Amino acid sequence: MKTRSKTPCKKLFLFALCSIFAKAAFCQIELRNVSDAVKIALANDVERNLQRQSAEESLRIAKKNIVPFLPVLDFAITDAARAQKDIDDSKNKSIEVGVTQKIFNGGKSLLEWQMQKEQGFYQCLSVQKSYETFQIEIIKSYYNALILKLKSELLEKNVENAKAYLLLSELEEAEGMITKTDYLETLLKYKKMELEAKTARDDYENAETLLKNLMNLDRCNTLLLLESEKFEACLTNFITLKNLKEKSQEYKQSAVQNSLNLKLSLAELNWAKKTRAIQKRIFLPSVSVRGAVAFNGRNYPLTSPTYSVNVILSFEDNPWIGASINRQHGFNKGKLNSLADSFSGKGIANTIYFNQLKLSKIDLNQKNLGYEKTKKQIEENVTDRMQKIEQAQENFLLGLENVKIKEQKLLLSKLQLDQGKIKKSDYLEEMSECAKEKIQCLSLLKERDFMIKELETIVERKF
Repeated sequence: MKTRSKTPCKKLFLFALCSIFAKAAFCQIELRNVSDAVKIALANDVERNLQRQSAEESLRIAKKNIVPFLPVLDFAITDAARAQKDIDDSKNKSIEVGVTQKIFNGGKSLLEWQMQKEQGFYQCLSVQKSYETFQIEIIKSYYNALILKLKSELLEKNVENAKAYLLLSELEEAEGMITKTDYLETLLKYKKMELEAKTARDDYENAETLLKNLMNLDRCNTLLLLESEKFEACLTNFITLKNLKEKSQEYKQSAVQNSLNLKLSLAELNWAKKTRAIQKRIFLPSVSVRGAVAFNGRNYPLTSPTYSVNVILSFEDNPWIGASINRQHGFNKGKLNSLADSFSGKGIANTIYFNQLKLSKIDLNQKNLGYEKTKKQIEENVTDRMQKIEQAQENFLLGLENVKIKEQKLLLSKLQLDQGKIKKSDYLEEMSECAKEKIQCLSLLKERDFMIKELETIVERKF
């Protein structure tokens, strides 16, 4: 009895487990609009998220890297002993601790620190640009899949409607009401419609797979494009954009302010400016001050400290003569007891300095020109997209008139078919043409909507 009572529980557990796995394996994801697709894609984009985290951390490191401005601590410990014949053994122990602070170098350290921040900022902008490009790619893939899904559904609907006429034609041919040739023409047209529907279905499945890949979803997941359910209703209920040209200047300003391309170009320009500024200050010396305290004696603990202050004038960046001038002041028991000056240097045969200076000027001019060109291109892109949006909308409205004419003609053809004035193959041909006209019209609407979303991404505004 105990064995029998456990069996139903095991079956119930296995059934529940299988249900969970089946639910996970065949997950349905509903996309209400293109924004849902973008959100899911960005949430699943692990690679770009890691790139963003890396860029943000690099920027934080650049901001915190103020080591060149901080004092440098140095120390030295010496323990020496010497033994020599006929001379007393000697011992000497010393400890010296010093702090060196750079107080001037012509602003080169500040410029280098700012350049580090510029580099980190540039990395962050590059990641943001990658996100923007990816977002536009998702939008394009979504609308492509959407229109192909609609095309597939319209053509499959046509096939279903045409099947009834094919069966009727088959019966009429069997009863001798129509010729074999008329039946074969109808069959041929039906098969052609089937092939077009199958091709459209394959195209949609390929587009859906591409969209899944971009969204980083498993192929077993099913995408439900809910917008396709009301997409055909756009032929009777749609929103037209008006007065785009009146807001052209406003959109241009917004695009320039938010353009990542322009920010990247500006970062490159600032980098070139700082590089040239450092090159021009290469002859300026750096001034540092070092304070030290030293203890000497034979045995620990060492007493009688001596103090010293060094003023160091260095020309380490000089392209021809790397020199250093050092003045040391020694103090013992609060009194100045020593003064020493030293000079050291080396000659360098630098033959390309003026060429490098000229090259940096050329690079600065190029970056400046690139910045202005990028700004102008952004404004032209906004104008061009707005013009294309209006053109696509006008073409859609013209196409919509053609659809209405085709539908009216199809109704008349249906009456003629019922009256026996036209053949069923001719009617199926008109059904196919009417569906294609709808597809073309909705494609124009899709093209307009895609360009609107693309423009919204650029100007960061909703239309």
